[in-house]
Amino acid sequence: MAQHTPANNVIYPANVSHLRRVWAYTTGDAIASSPVVVGEVVYISSRDHNLYALAARTGEQLWSYTTGGAIVSSAAVANGFHYVGSQDGIVSAFTSDRLWSYATGGSIQSSPAVAYGMVFVGSQDHRLYAFDVNTGEELWNYTTGGRVDSSPAVAEGVVFVGSNDHSLYAFNEIYISSGEKRQ
Repeated sequence: MAQHTPANNVIYPANVSHLRRVWAYTTGDAIASSPVVVGEVVYISSRDHNLYALAARTGEQLWSYTTGGAIVSSAAVANGFHYVGSQDGIVSAFTSDRLWSYATGGSIQSSPAVAYGMVFVGSQDHRLYAFDVNTGEELWNYTTGGRVDSSPAVAEGVVFVGSNDHSLYAFNEIYISSGEKRQ
């Protein structure tokens, strides 16, 4: 019986001992977020107040963006725009320059989600926020019974987010577009 040999770019038990580090990049403080990879660029946030863009193949820094607070969540990257929240409570959108920023009422641990022309992000002020992706205008917010450290997820016209009040909240497309609860 013929044996299937996995491709060279697949990690499996027989080749784990042959793995080697390709590169490492050191930031000014701890990294608490997950990396985001878009095309040939890796984005990583750091507690040193920076979002870094690194070349995926080499680890070379392409650019960095500094916020007013530590960043512990992952950035969202959509349509050439970058969205990030920081512990100073500011949500920022930018390309090479800041496009807009918005001050929520609390620290942001939540990674932004982008869908339907909106940016969704949770805040420790117990709220889920929805902003217009282009202008940063607050479209609506919803107050939960606890901090919103959870990152929102969007699927099939529904935004889901968890809260420290032990609840998972779901908002349908009617709420998404208008901020009004459906009866």
